[in-house]
Amino acid sequence: MQRPSSTDGFHPIKSKNEEQPTRERSFFDRPVSYDDASPSSLEIGGTDDANEAWSDMQVRHSQEAGGASLIEHGLNFMRSTQFFVIAAVVIFLLIVALLTTTNQGAVAPIRGEAYLTTNEFAGIRIAKPDEAVLITGGLGFIGSHVVDLLLHRGFSVTILDDESNGHNHNRFAKELVPHDITVVGDLPEIGNGNSFTHVIHLAAAISVAESMNDPDKYERINYGGSEKVFNWIRNYNQHVSQSEDDAATFIHKVTAASSAAVYGDPDPTLLPLRETAPYGGKSPYADTKFRMEGLMREFVAKQNEASGGPKASAVALRFFNVFGPRQDPKNPYSGVISLFLEAALHDKDITVLGDGEMTRDFVYVKDVARAIVMSLLQESTDNEATFDNFNVCTGKSITINTLADQVRQKMNSSSDVKHLAPRDGDIRESSCNSEKAAKGLQFTSTVTQEEGLE
Repeated sequence: MQRPSSTDGFHPIKSKNEEQPTRERSFFDRPVSYDDASPSSLEIGGTDDANEAWSDMQVRHSQEAGGASLIEHGLNFMRSTQFFVIAAVVIFLLIVALLTTTNQGAVAPIRGEAYLTTNEFAGIRIAKPDEAVLITGGLGFIGSHVVDLLLHRGFSVTILDDESNGHNHNRFAKELVPHDITVVGDLPEIGNGNSFTHVIHLAAAISVAESMNDPDKYERINYGGSEKVFNWIRNYNQHVSQSEDDAATFIHKVTAASSAAVYGDPDPTLLPLRETAPYGGKSPYADTKFRMEGLMREFVAKQNEASGGPKASAVALRFFNVFGPRQDPKNPYSGVISLFLEAALHDKDITVLGDGEMTRDFVYVKDVARAIVMSLLQESTDNEATFDNFNVCTGKSITINTLADQVRQKMNSSSDVKHLAPRDGDIRESSCNSEKAAKGLQFTSTVTQEEGLE
């Protein structure tokens, strides 16, 4: 049989005696010996370099095997329940981080759209699941900031407002608009799914000057309207006490807006004013606010005289001169700071009524909103309903002339200051002692008057 040629795909086999082609010896041509079948007993004959190279090979093999083992363990862990638990926790923490993401130092709300700094909700807890607040006057200057704060902390909010002092609507709150506190039928229907735990009563006619010209309006709204609100609360709680609806909740507390106007022009020896100072009001506005406080005392007394049933405590807050965002400068009865800022913005005369040496305590609106909510959530340890009143102020006063100079400087305005005759009902000196609110409500203002102008 003819031997196949190399061209047939086979190579001829050379005999042992035939000359082998010479080639350079490699590392793997060196002799080895196998003492046993174990790979660990493999010895390489030759130089120390060979042993070192073998050791390197063993290390690499071990690393590759270890890497494969880690991957396998990782895959097994990802299939385990423990992995999913840890992943869920991580996702939850990321969500919490997003919810508390700051917007220029502010914290995201639980409800609503208002980002607030920690100072703006300091001392105010998060709402409990069933807590719902009815706020009269919630579209106004102060009320809208209170709504923002309540929503931020997770409360359910219902606004009742006739839109006479503001249009600051909030799509995250239920709105009864336009509803008038002087009309009984405009107050929330008792029962029929309406449920509240707290009431904030801010709806009012708000101008000292206007009250001098239209006292009947102030009597009808500030006194008569408030009386209807307090009667409604008492009727609401009586209904709940007789209801078989497990979802119905009692109203535990009502906070209402009073005013520093009740002090009038006090004897200088009484300054700074404490809540114990006697009534000295000089306008129908001041009179109706002070008598509203009397309605609150009667509201509490009648509940305590009744046997059994839920009792709602009441707090009246005597605001000093409130200023800040959403104060309408186009309203002639608006606060003096908003009027000064508007004039300075357009380089128009800043009008001061009187000689400008009257003193005022200016308190920032977001501090006022915080005081309102803090008073509302203060828990009573007494089984009976209670009434109290508190000043809401900074404890620092400045003259109107000083304020006008500050506004011109802040606005870099060329406005001149123009003095006109003083207005009837205006108070000469007003300064406030804030100690009672600090002790009783744990409230102190955080924004100075100068900071509030920024």
